[in-house]
Amino acid sequence: MIKKAVGLAKRLLKQFLIRAWLAVPSFKGLTYKPDANVFLFLPINGAGLGHLTRSLAVARRLQQQKPDAKIVFLTTSIGVALVHRAGFACHHVPPAALLNESPVAWNQLFFRNIDAVLALHRPGTLVFDGTAPYLGLQRIMRRYASIRYVWIKRGLYKAGVDQQKLKGYIALFDSIIAPGELSEAKDAHDEVETKVRRVDPIALLDPQDLLDRPTARKILRLSQDRPCAYVQLGAGNINGIADLQDSVIRHLQRRGIEVVLGQSPIALKPEPNLDADSVIVDYPNSRYFAAFDFSILAGGYNSVCEAVMLGLPTVFVPNMSTGADDQLRRVEMTASFGPYRVLTEINERMLDASIDAFLDERVPSSYRGENGAEAAAKILLEFR
Repeated sequence: MIKKAVGLAKRLLKQFLIRAWLAVPSFKGLTYKPDANVFLFLPINGAGLGHLTRSLAVARRLQQQKPDAKIVFLTTSIGVALVHRAGFACHHVPPAALLNESPVAWNQLFFRNIDAVLALHRPGTLVFDGTAPYLGLQRIMRRYASIRYVWIKRGLYKAGVDQQKLKGYIALFDSIIAPGELSEAKDAHDEVETKVRRVDPIALLDPQDLLDRPTARKILRLSQDRPCAYVQLGAGNINGIADLQDSVIRHLQRRGIEVVLGQSPIALKPEPNLDADSVIVDYPNSRYFAAFDFSILAGGYNSVCEAVMLGLPTVFVPNMSTGADDQLRRVEMTASFGPYRVLTEINERMLDASIDAFLDERVPSSYRGENGAEAAAKILLEFR
């Protein structure tokens, strides 16, 4: 009984201190003069590159629609170099796990970094892409009321995610841009909010951005006439994938299929692969999609949307170990668009059945939606 009482007292004290820290007033916020032409994108780190890629997709279209806009990034993703390659200025705060810091210490660091970036660039709009806003960002939002805060928030949260807490986060933002999933089936956990603006699924590339088949195969040192598969089962930062990956590669090669392995540029412990016919450590790998007859992919938002929107037949192997992202529900939606199959576990017989269908039937994807990055960029320009 005493231990429970002490535990409760500690939790209440912690909650009080957090609320007090968030509520500390600031004269800097009162005198802040935002520049409506400056946009700060703040994608957080994840198991892969989902948050960063969506932000880059929208930033790219924003730049096209308004060439004189100043676009700046601050990210906790270890893919920070990819932002620089895309031509955008980028500040970086390493994620707490890599710094081995407590959540309290890290959020103080995060807050100070955002505060410094605001002082340097004076953005009028802050665009957040992440599962939930960290406390350091929440403190910024309470201090700088003159900034417009937008959350690019994908759906398909797992059932265990606290919906009341999610609604509390939504209330902090001026606008929510909700990139759709491929199917319009109602998500039981979607919020009914007037501030939510729904757009089509977001992808970094459009079909015209892809390399043509002969060029892509030449770059990858592939035969021009043999069947070829692309295999990318995730970054491996949540679930170990090496053994599964190797068994898939060997099985495909026994069938006479060339294999290109996609390795994540942010894998924390990349392992060299000597079995695949070619390896891509590039970004985005989707620009090579025309080289492949089919792919075997994980079920992250970007992988699924790119495969379907760019018409690449795919066997999806969803990662069942994610914290909030419901990959299984996402990949199950793809069946209505043609050449897409789902395997929660790799079974050679079922894998062969999918491969045979892809190579024999050559059914094109029936997906005809737009790239939601265009609409998302327009929304960001509406309230300037």
